[in-house]
Amino acid sequence: MKAFLIIIFGLISLIGNCQIPEMNNPKEFPYQVNEWLVDSINNKPINFYLNNPAIDKYSKLFYQGKFAVSDDELTFAFLDSVLTTNQETKDFYLYVFNCVLRITDGALSEYIGQDCKAYLEKYPCDFIKLKNNKLYSDNYEKWIDFAAYEFYFDENPIEKTNEKFKMINHIVKKNCVQQSSELENIRLKIIVFIKENE
Repeated sequence: MKAFLIIIFGLISLIGNCQIPEMNNPKEFPYQVNEWLVDSINNKPINFYLNNPAIDKYSKLFYQGKFAVSDDELTFAFLDSVLTTNQETKDFYLYVFNCVLRITDGALSEYIGQDCKAYLEKYPCDFIKLKNNKLYSDNYEKWIDFAAYEFYFDENPIEKTNEKFKMINHIVKKNCVQQSSELENIRLKIIVFIKENE
């Protein structure tokens, strides 16, 4: 029985240890690690998220400064989680995504822009709330700029943007109608960005 328990604990520790690829080594890439630690997110202590088995290990490691983001699948996987429908984990993934947004550059910026645009389209009310949330407000314009960059690359970008915003506006009118004017501000900023870069 004792030997069986030793084997089980050994397997658990092997599973618990995660290998970090060289491109994600925080010592090698110190400017690609998180430095924004908080006590809580949305009134839940940070340990609620760090101990949550539904949240992937690499996003937790990034939050703790033990994983450097890069344009690789491990990073992309937890960035895409900003689009989750899981109410228990979405606040953590949003916070981690915003931290990556602060430090992103190069190819990772291109990827992050896709998720900014997708977040605006899927959760426009939550996107607009970023403006007045102390955790995100200083990055709000950056969220819009990254989304605008993605709209810019659509075929007939102004026409497509206006069409897309009609659909987004339906969601806003249904769920947060008082935010309609801010949604229009976002649309206008994106149109200006497209015109300036044509």
